Amino acid sequence: MKRVFEIKTDPRLVARRVKTAIQGNAIRALVELITNCDDSYRILEGENVPLNGRIDVLYQKEGYCGRFAVRDNAAGMSYIELSHAFEKYGAATSGFKAGKAVTGFFGTGAKNALAGMTDGRICTFKDDMFTECRVFLDGNRLKGEIDDDAQPATAALRSKHEIDANGTVAYFMADPDKGQQVPQFNTVFQYLANHWRLRKIMTNRKRKVALFNVGENLKKRRLTYGLQGGKEVLVEQFSVPVDGYGDFPIRFSLSRAETELLQSGDERGGGLLILDEAESVLDMSLFKYDNEPLASRFFGEVVIGRFRELLERESEEPVLKEEREGLDRSHLVCRAIVSEIEKRIERMVKEEQCRQRKVRSEIDIEENRRYRDAFNILNEIAESEVDVVNLGQEPTDQIEPPPNGLGIYPDSAHITVGKRYGFQIRMDTRVIRPGALVKVSCNGGKVRLISKSEFSVPLPEENHLAMQYVTVEGAEAGVRATLSANVGKRTAEAIIIVDPEKEEKEELLSEGLVFRPQSLNVRMNRVRKAVLLVYVKIIEGDSRVLLTSDNENVHVSPDSIVVNEADTKRRVAEYEVEVWGDRVNATGLVTATAQMESSIALLEVRVKKDDEVEKKKLGKGMFSEPYFDLLDPEPLQRSSYSRETGSVTIYAHFPSVKHYLGDGCCHRKTLGAQVLIADLVAERCFLEVAKEKVERIAILGIGEKRTARIQSETQALSKRHGHRVHKALVDQNLLKEDRTKSERLPQ
Repeated sequence: MKRVFEIKTDPRLVARRVKTAIQGNAIRALVELITNCDDSYRILEGENVPLNGRIDVLYQKEGYCGRFAVRDNAAGMSYIELSHAFEKYGAATSGFKAGKAVTGFFGTGAKNALAGMTDGRICTFKDDMFTECRVFLDGNRLKGEIDDDAQPATAALRSKHEIDANGTVAYFMADPDKGQQVPQFNTVFQYLANHWRLRKIMTNRKRKVALFNVGENLKKRRLTYGLQGGKEVLVEQFSVPVDGYGDFPIRFSLSRAETELLQSGDERGGGLLILDEAESVLDMSLFKYDNEPLASRFFGEVVIGRFRELLERESEEPVLKEEREGLDRSHLVCRAIVSEIEKRIERMVKEEQCRQRKVRSEIDIEENRRYRDAFNILNEIAESEVDVVNLGQEPTDQIEPPPNGLGIYPDSAHITVGKRYGFQIRMDTRVIRPGALVKVSCNGGKVRLISKSEFSVPLPEENHLAMQYVTVEGAEAGVRATLSANVGKRTAEAIIIVDPEKEEKEELLSEGLVFRPQSLNVRMNRVRKAVLLVYVKIIEGDSRVLLTSDNENVHVSPDSIVVNEADTKRRVAEYEVEVWGDRVNATGLVTATAQMESSIALLEVRVKKDDEVEKKKLGKGMFSEPYFDLLDPEPLQRSSYSRETGSVTIYAHFPSVKHYLGDGCCHRKTLGAQVLIADLVAERCFLEVAKEKVERIAILGIGEKRTARIQSETQALSKRHGHRVHKALVDQNLLKEDRTKSERLPQ
């Protein structure tokens, strides 16, 4: 006789799974708990029960620790339901086995979240009864602790947990002494709003997810995610047959963004969001194309039909990774589906490759070298000019090198708060050799050095003179600082005095309100701060100032400020305001309006790309090589510029352009065509640099003042740098030949 026995799971394995799933990461735990709240609402929606869809996430710093909570107003749980849900690890307790449209496939999410952190517990109200359960690791054993029975839901209990009817709240603490991470409030906001596993929740208008900072007057931020914009390039429905499993219907849609997207990490914007037939999030990936530059603009969705049947099989086949990291690609079905998805991505990657190959084939090696050199120059110009008011002048033949070989120009300057200024360091290369290390510093703390603190002496341009811009920013008015440059024993200094912004001061005295700065660039769902200045001689104490945004994808907090004269210094009060955006390329105006006065202040907010993608773009610079448009038969302009791609487009069919370039740009290499191309590129690039420069200094509206400022800046840039662009873009040998011919002509 043989004995059959059941192999029991060692408690250490469960403990290890809990620790591996959460890794002491509060954000991972919050993601699990938010998903559970959404599941609770999805069950009610399936039963047509009215609901408010609120999910509140609470954050509170307590010394070095952080306390967190996630609360919903869904069905809640009875004593029996809560006991059943937490008595077994890995049991089908989420409603998935009952056919509910939930994401909790494994029965482990909430247990991992609460036991993987410190002091994890869940409190729930249902039918005027209250139950509390604590979940924790005792050594290597996962344990739960629950009251003997439910108790009446008293007013005191409801007030403590802030649940008026049915609902559930889960609590935990992050303790750094136990190896648990305590993220900053802004970090929690950023990661939750952008997390791919929460993407469907954050874009669902039936959900109202908010993050509260309990320690800062209950600061509140709405958590949303703006859908990526782009052109749909492939939509397809197909089936994937798998032996022994049948056919799996697939809905596939792929779009191409205008810009490169972040294709890795929890905050990735690019890739395919993989869903089951109930639109539960399973994965986000481009699979083998995740690290392929040619696929860096692709995003979309894949819906896999009959996927839930795989999870419902008695064997509980591992088609999903229990660590919530997506599809288990070793499974036969997943492998087949992924293979079909990759085939379709491959087609689009080949199209992208053909597009790039065509562009490259149109430009020969010599022409490409000239474009590369020219755009390197343009990007250097943009880097030094944009967002910076240049104080030092460009070197000319009339300017002598600094007396001791090293100088900062000007040697003193008055600057204003919130703007960036470029000083020019000049080096006589007969005294200081190219390649020598220059160290730059700024004392005082209230004037920040924005550029690098070290650089190598560049090659001289003219008159043995090399120059480098360094950028500073004033942080506080009324201070004095010293900017220093050192090469060996040689030192140069400049005195900086920070004055109030003249335009800002005039506006404050006339309107009573002004933002500092008046324009901000923000990353998606990453908060930046501005200051609202209030002049109490106009906006009196106890007045309420309302803060609103004209774009639903641009947000401001708080939504109102009560002016307190006790906050004033020299009759001006300063109030910190936070702004953020939840959709790339969104632009909005934040307006501060005093209720009792007609005073307003404006803050322009632009939402830019992710940091990583932006760093890639910065590596290329503001401008990339030109594109010749041969398709538009009647263009309205000679050239255009894409802020997203950095590309200057030259319209070949514009009459004056076609006159020099010819049909299909066949005369593009002639001297006349090269001069025209250099003019078009320089004209467009200097205009864009001027726009950026003006817009970052102040909001000048759309009137004559702004236009005149941009024109003035464009002309100044052309005068300073135009010859460098022409020298790079025009074939100098061709120019010499033309001049030689001219000299031979009879005078």
